[in-house]
This record gives sequence, structure tokens and C-alpha cells, in this order.
Amino acid sequence: MRDSTELRALSQFIGALHEVRSDLDGPALLEWSADQLSGLVGFDAAWCGWADMLPPAVDIIGTTLFNLPPDYIAFWSDIKHDDVLADDVMSSTADQGRQWAQYDRGGGRQTEGMIALADRYGLRKLSVVTRPFSRLRPQLFLSAYRGSTRARPLNPGELTFLACALDHMQAVLDQAADADDAGLRLLVDRRGRPVAGSAAALELWMGTRAQTDAPHSSTRFTRELRSRGLRAITSPTSLAGGHVLTELRIMPERASDALTAREREIADLIAEGLTHKEIARNLGLAPATIRNQTARIYAKTGVSSRAALTRALFTTG
Repeated sequence: MRDSTELRALSQFIGALHEVRSDLDGPALLEWSADQLSGLVGFDAAWCGWADMLPPAVDIIGTTLFNLPPDYIAFWSDIKHDDVLADDVMSSTADQGRQWAQYDRGGGRQTEGMIALADRYGLRKLSVVTRPFSRLRPQLFLSAYRGSTRARPLNPGELTFLACALDHMQAVLDQAADADDAGLRLLVDRRGRPVAGSAAALELWMGTRAQTDAPHSSTRFTRELRSRGLRAITSPTSLAGGHVLTELRIMPERASDALTAREREIADLIAEGLTHKEIARNLGLAPATIRNQTARIYAKTGVSSRAALTRALFTTG
């Protein structure tokens, strides 16, 4: 690519990225991006996702594959300690800058694992590009592969192009979380670390993280949200290689969240205007039981009348 061509291609990619962001979730956006970038930069296959690249070993968080078979991640996991690309990236984390590394199947630097990986999947020139290192969040990365024996490695301009594309991909994923009116959103890994999220949600996560040195799991985070009068609705998504990312939608806690399933059922009937006797007949319970349950419902929701209970059930905050 020439400089002017690169700028035009990057501008077109960014524009298209913003157009599709509302229609694609995180993993799907990565797949779309890899497909688009393969045509713009020129590579045959790719591995894209998030990884913790803090030494001594790369920890894959969640990824998608482009033109690679499903067993690729499992095979890489078996040889990852021989991965010279991972070693090069981790050795540069102290620079806090852009990171990329390259491997040539025909070059002089070889390991048994890299030879096995390259030969098994027909890869000749392998490049990995990552976003700047952060101790708070896993890094978005793209591994781009060329398979032809005549293929040349990605040049510095192409590597820079992919690095800029990764920056915009991460920004768009974060901005997409900002665009949801139904509460703040975070996309977290199995340890509760955010890979994408709205600015307000990331600030909330970092604020609760600063209060403890313990592992910041999704469960711990939701408990801390509860103490602040917030709740998180979780939606897990399975990715390639058995990885799972979970979306957390954070919003004010409802009064009904403190109720058991049976208490919520009774509360809904109270809100509909049914008497204790009518509720008892509907549920096959004694009226005294309903009265006792009603007292507990009032205590949990902090109300003292049917009208106040109805308001509490159908409003947030």
C-alpha cells in the first residue's frame, strides 16, 4: 500500500465499522473486521480476539477465527510455550507502546511448536499486532497469516495499518456499549475483566476493583454493584476454543429483585388488586399465609401500602 492508499482504505474501513457496529455484537464485529481487513491488507487467515499478554504466558480471553479450522486454538494451546510471536510481544510490554511481531516459516528462528503449527495449517508468514499494553484490560490482538510459499511478510506500513484498525475496533466496541439506553454495558471475561464497555461502566468497574486486591470475578463485581443499589443482567456468549465472554447490563436495582419467586408472584397479584382471600384461592394457600407473605414483601421493598408496592414493582431506582 502507498501512504495515500492506506489512508483512504483506513478511512473507508472506519466508516464501515461505525455503520455496522449497531448490528453486530463484540465477537461478530471481530469476525466482520477480520474479513474486511484481509481484503484491504492482504492475508489468507486470521485469529482475532483478546488476550492477557502479561508474562510469563499468554492467556487467551476470547477469540474468533477467520479461514481457520475450529481446532486451531486447541492446537496452539498445546504449543504456546514455543510461540516465538507470543514471546516477542510479551518481551515488549514494558515499552507500553504498539506491539507487533513476525515469524517466517522459512526463516532462521524456529521452534518445534512453530514448525508444527505452520505446517499443519499451511502458514508461511505469521504476524501478530496488538493494542498498547494495559494492566487493567486484556489486549485486543489480530494474528494475520499468509500461506503462499511466495508470500512476503507484512511490511511496517501494513502492520501500522492493522494497529490503527485495532484501535478503532476497540473504540467502536466501547462506544457501542455507550449507545445502549437500557443501562451501562460491560463485556467481561471469565475473571470479570472488561474487554469492552461504556466509559461510565469502565469507570464503575475500576472503582470497585480498587477497593480489593482479590480476583475481580463477575460474581464479586455483581455483589459490589448490589451494595450500590445496582444490578447486572448477564448474557454469556460462547466463542471459538471454548472461551466465554459475558455481557453485563448494569442498571438501578428494582424493589422486586429482593423478593423470592413466590413473593414476586404474590406481589404481582397484590398489584393487580386481588384480596388476600382471592390470592390464597389462586395459589392454593391459606389466607393467613398470604398475610404473612405480604408483611415480608412490604418489609423487603420498604413500603406500607398496596399503592406504594405497585409503584415499587414497576419503577427502578
